[in-house]
Amino acid sequence: MTSNTLNIAHADMPFDVTDALKAQAKRLRKALAARDVSISHAGSLELLAQSHGYRDWNTAVAMARRNIPTNVSDLGIGKRFAGSYLGHAVTGVIRSLTTTPTPGVFRVEVHLDHPVDVVTSKRFSGLRQRIAARINEQCEPVLTNGMAGPGLSIDLLLKEPAST
Repeated sequence: MTSNTLNIAHADMPFDVTDALKAQAKRLRKALAARDVSISHAGSLELLAQSHGYRDWNTAVAMARRNIPTNVSDLGIGKRFAGSYLGHAVTGVIRSLTTTPTPGVFRVEVHLDHPVDVVTSKRFSGLRQRIAARINEQCEPVLTNGMAGPGLSIDLLLKEPAST
């Protein structure tokens, strides 16, 4: 199981990651125009971000710019995060983090900023905003036994909003 990452720039490349993303968005816009689909530059940036599995352009840029992966030792109660849950890009707040009997497996409880629908049926929905999940030391989703599995990944810690 892998978490969302954008592997478009390496440390030895001379350009900014944002420039590479913008170039991809420009190519996307050009390809759509060739198919008689008109879209703004901002719209192509958003589509590019969503095609990589991120909620929006700002999240995609933040993920591409990060230098080191999130580690469970970086997490803490009250910290904000961005990640994915069952294929949905999510942001939220960590409510608790505990160890489990399985070495290297941790139980994390989070409160999402926006509920996600975890049901794929067209007949009904199952919205979840409070989630308890298991993650490994790299903040990737795992099963009870520590094997990779579906669930919550914490990809990026977000800065706290400025207090008023």
